[in-house]
Amino acid sequence: MPTAQITGLSSGIDWQETVALMMQIESLPMVQLEQKKDTYQEKLDAWNAINTKLLALKSAMEDMDELDEILSKAASSTDTDIATATADSAAAAGSYSLEINSLAQSDIVIHEGFDDENTTAVHNGPGEATFTYTYAGDTYDVTVSAGSTLAELAQAINNDVNNEEVTATILNDGSSTSTAYHLVLTGATGEDNTIVVEASSNLDNFTNNYDNSQNASDAQFKVNGYPILPGEWLQSSSNEVTDVISGVTLNLKSTNAGSTINITITEDLDAAKEKIDDFVTAYNEVIALVNLYTKYEADEESTSSSSTSTITQPEGTAGPLFGDASVIGIKSDLQAIIASVIPGLADSNVYQSVAEVGVEFGSSGLLQVDDSKLTDALEADFEAVGNLFGFTSSSTSNNLTYFLSEEETAGGTYTVVANYDASGELTSATINGNEATIDGSYIIGADGQPEEGLRIKFTDPGGGAGQTTADINIGTGTSVQIANRTSFLTDPVDGTIHNATEGIQDAMENLDKQIARWEDRLLIKQGQLEADFLQMELLMGQLQTQGNFVSAMISGL
Repeated sequence: MPTAQITGLSSGIDWQETVALMMQIESLPMVQLEQKKDTYQEKLDAWNAINTKLLALKSAMEDMDELDEILSKAASSTDTDIATATADSAAAAGSYSLEINSLAQSDIVIHEGFDDENTTAVHNGPGEATFTYTYAGDTYDVTVSAGSTLAELAQAINNDVNNEEVTATILNDGSSTSTAYHLVLTGATGEDNTIVVEASSNLDNFTNNYDNSQNASDAQFKVNGYPILPGEWLQSSSNEVTDVISGVTLNLKSTNAGSTINITITEDLDAAKEKIDDFVTAYNEVIALVNLYTKYEADEESTSSSSTSTITQPEGTAGPLFGDASVIGIKSDLQAIIASVIPGLADSNVYQSVAEVGVEFGSSGLLQVDDSKLTDALEADFEAVGNLFGFTSSSTSNNLTYFLSEEETAGGTYTVVANYDASGELTSATINGNEATIDGSYIIGADGQPEEGLRIKFTDPGGGAGQTTADINIGTGTSVQIANRTSFLTDPVDGTIHNATEGIQDAMENLDKQIARWEDRLLIKQGQLEADFLQMELLMGQLQTQGNFVSAMISGL
């Protein structure tokens, strides 16, 4: 780099400042390149911000693209000390009486007692011994090394890879006697889960004397007075009962024999509204950001007047993605999903679009929720509202039923025709007239078609070889469609945003190379200018010296 020079000694000119001014002019093309790079950086930052919001929208949609995530049910109990309950979307709204005669209990066996926990060996040796017990009818053998203490015996039982339910603990009864420390074995609840320590389990210093402090038993209860006969009860090996009321889990906590409490299942409208509000918020954050980065704000008009005319020159500020077709396309795609009728939704569904339940467009493409309209819709047909957002499927035949689909599978109605031989094996099939792939008892949609990724389960109708047909509806609600679309947009390899930002990054790298070349060129140019001015300064110094010499000679004449 050129070094600073003391300038103007001969010429009186601060040529270093002159060089600086000349370099400013020379560097204008590089400044323009740097400004262009700053513009690209603003675009890149804008795309990254939009990508972050789209990922948040994708997450919100994936949290409500299944019906049981939207159509949650609430369960309440008239006495939570007796029992509580939870319900999933499959639960039917209603009230159930509950009477609990007894709770499920674990088998608990306690050893008569031992000297200490960590010092005295339960087995002296030589060699290993085996501690054997039966649990729920199965036998378990635990190897006990010579010198093992009571604590190590309990640890060996708990660490046995074959043991999944029996827990060994040590109880200190506080008596400070030679039998103060007790090995306690506890199983899972249920009358079948009994524990018996085998006689062969006598160790050198450890007797086989155990007592049951609690016996294994099932819970006994009635739901809605059933079973009707006195003394008969529904039974469960667990106090968490999942198989009596469809979609409902009962948590039995205490007995109330001779009386009942009520468990009430209701449609959780507030939870559904909260999900929809979360969706609207996440969607609006994307659209608001797109609006911000694509807007154009006109400044106040500046005018110049003459005696004959007034020229108006509007000026304004454009967002970093103003006019960008890709980002405008993202907004259009999302709006189209919101505005459309849900594809594949059964005609019997009361509502066919989210606008019908109060999710509507407001200003600037943002969504707003008509709470009164949404509440009315949920109260009128809870499930029909959920179908607008989640995934649904149905078939007109029990012999051809929906099994699986992928992101590529478009929502809609598919006519499936399956041919099978006398043994009930599929021989060929079509979906909407397109040849499908046969994989055992499954029919797989063709790649490149709307049914791509769709898998249909075939069940033999019987009666020999033949053909069966069904119309299968694949309903892709708003949440499903937006989740799929945002997944594509944000794909780090092939997504729209990746392609857009990759082009910007390539352009910025090219600008960096141009700027680096300009920096080298400007350094050379500055060095040349400084050398020229320095040469001028030296020449002027020589001329001044010669002039002084001539003047001195003339004065001496």
